[in-house]
Amino acid sequence: MKATTLRDEAKTTHATNAEGGDDIVPPPSAPRTPRTNRTLPLDVMNDVTTNDKEKTIHASNPNDEDGNDIVPPLPQSPRTYKTLVHRRPYITDDPDPMHAPPSFAQSEFETGWGSTSYVELTPHDMELASSHLATKPVLLETLRASSIAGNGMYGSVFYAFPAVAAAAGIFSPLALLIACLILFLFRPILRELGSAIRMNGAIYSYLLQCSGKAMALVGAAAIFLDSVATASVSAATASAYLSGEFGGALYGMKEAAVALGILALLAMVGLFNLRGSSVLAASFTAIHLATMAILMVASLVAWARHGSDTIRANWELRPQSGSEVAKAIFYGTCLAFLGVTGFETIPTYIENIKPSSYPLTLDVCIYTVLALNAPLMLLVYALLPTSDILSGGNILSLLAERVAGKWLRILVVVDCMLVIGGGGVLLGMVAMSSMLQRLAKDRVVPSAFLRTLPTGSAHWSILFFLLVAILLYASSGFNLTTISSVFAVTFPSVLLLYSVSNLLLKFDRDRLPRDYRANLGVTVLAFVAMLVVLVGNIVPSPKILGLFLAYFVVVLACLVGLRSRIRLARIAMWLYDQNSILQKWSWTKGWDSSIVRWMARLRKRPVCVWVKGDDIYNLVEAILYVRRNEMTSRVILLHAYENALDIPSEMEANVKILDEAFPGITVDLIFLTGKFNPVLVEAVSAKLEVPKSQMFMNTMGSSHGFDLSDYGGVRVANL
Repeated sequence: MKATTLRDEAKTTHATNAEGGDDIVPPPSAPRTPRTNRTLPLDVMNDVTTNDKEKTIHASNPNDEDGNDIVPPLPQSPRTYKTLVHRRPYITDDPDPMHAPPSFAQSEFETGWGSTSYVELTPHDMELASSHLATKPVLLETLRASSIAGNGMYGSVFYAFPAVAAAAGIFSPLALLIACLILFLFRPILRELGSAIRMNGAIYSYLLQCSGKAMALVGAAAIFLDSVATASVSAATASAYLSGEFGGALYGMKEAAVALGILALLAMVGLFNLRGSSVLAASFTAIHLATMAILMVASLVAWARHGSDTIRANWELRPQSGSEVAKAIFYGTCLAFLGVTGFETIPTYIENIKPSSYPLTLDVCIYTVLALNAPLMLLVYALLPTSDILSGGNILSLLAERVAGKWLRILVVVDCMLVIGGGGVLLGMVAMSSMLQRLAKDRVVPSAFLRTLPTGSAHWSILFFLLVAILLYASSGFNLTTISSVFAVTFPSVLLLYSVSNLLLKFDRDRLPRDYRANLGVTVLAFVAMLVVLVGNIVPSPKILGLFLAYFVVVLACLVGLRSRIRLARIAMWLYDQNSILQKWSWTKGWDSSIVRWMARLRKRPVCVWVKGDDIYNLVEAILYVRRNEMTSRVILLHAYENALDIPSEMEANVKILDEAFPGITVDLIFLTGKFNPVLVEAVSAKLEVPKSQMFMNTMGSSHGFDLSDYGGVRVANL
């Protein structure tokens, strides 16, 4: 690494001519391109220090006739606090120790001056980067990938059928069919999003790349609540189903105790080997589909043997007026979306799926649930009277005993415990664990969520999932109906945010390379469909909106609070500064210094921005984007070049202007030799010890030659 400027490097290079005697760099005396007039944005100009203004006044009229200074001293600029940290000659040097600012007003200005440097990557660095990128993890094929989400989708027949039957009656098979068909609207949406932004985290990652962290946290809160609700509803349903088989008593145990036991048991399984959960999920799926196939074949045989008297009797109980029929179908369709839950979680673990298998995974989930839900509900109405269906009993176990006897009923109950109690909880755990790790990489939640056991399981994520699932279940009074009502709003809300993400991708990140593009009309239609479904679920019972908002606001407030740790610390600093009693007490004395040191520790972690040109407007936009979205006091601007002559002439000067304009941020500039590509980014990330999730770049075009996923988490910003 060299601390010399590029101009010195050019002089050195000029001393050594290329073959043939021609200079490869123009001599130092060659005239430079004249600096063009540039104007900073107004909000940045207001942030510029007054030092230059003071110098101008003194230079124009410094003294009166008697030699006395007639210009009063100007207020000290906050920028002068940068002198607490000396200018760093080397980019990898550790910063000088930070001194606690003397007051709250100065707590934001503990940064130092930025520097310009040149970093030379050795061939060894590039080889290490190439080998690291060449090491690919074991990815899931279609069967195992679809099984994780499929357990939630296929197993939902156990808790969706009673709700849909109560709302739609004999039209329940039609309502379930319509709900499954609506999923085809989201298939192209998820394909385009997954093709352009192949990152775990689902709508959080999509909104983060297409908008910013504020909007992304809304998506994170939705996925967070959806994952926990999926697990809680699954455990409670399995417990209720088992309780129904024993007449409401499980050998003296309550349903809540069984549900909590299921959650704890699956958490322990995840701690031992969450990476192997796909094999476990695939086994649950195979058992469930085999059981449902046996049940459907036995039901068809029984229907053929006993005739259609039962379905005719059920048909006679249908609503008579056209408006009542339409109302039953509409509300039944809205509730039937409980029968396809799990589909929304597939993008949460997209990085673990083979790229070629992702579209097939979506297809397998949709077509399987399409072939299962509506036909199975039709068989229910063909063989069970409406009174039995609405009795509150376990519909599928009743059907199993009616068509084949006790043995099939026991098999159905065991299947319910596996696919719902096991697969559904496992699905929520995988989705939430992937989300927490994504948030930890982006420094929203503590980095402890990235730690893993020797088994490869992220133990803090799993334990946190267990805690939140128990809290959600307990806060509902251990009531399955209450949690299901929240779930009825959460799932359509997540799908709604997928359509919003796709619209933002089309309008704000349309240049991102992708292999598939969804039709704009399909995206708008999906958005409208989810709005209608939400209205249809809320209107019959408006209180579920309040329940959903209560949970959602709490989750979102926690995420926003974690993201705003610096701001909250500054508020605490201000409160301490205003309270003289706290400053005198022995056990609170010195809290201000502790708070400032904690803030400095959080903000000292750098953020890198890859820049191509020296346009000051784009550079300012880059700094403003980082300041809005990240907790940092140091921004490193990176510029890759292959020829020293191609370096923008005004870049170094403009970066110095930015360093002046933003007192709370140290702006460094690093020049790197090489072509901008994934290998260079990987090498620089290792060299500077800055994770790629804390690197930003401008939106690439289709001619770039690489996809965003090739950069392993680098974030996109319109610069």
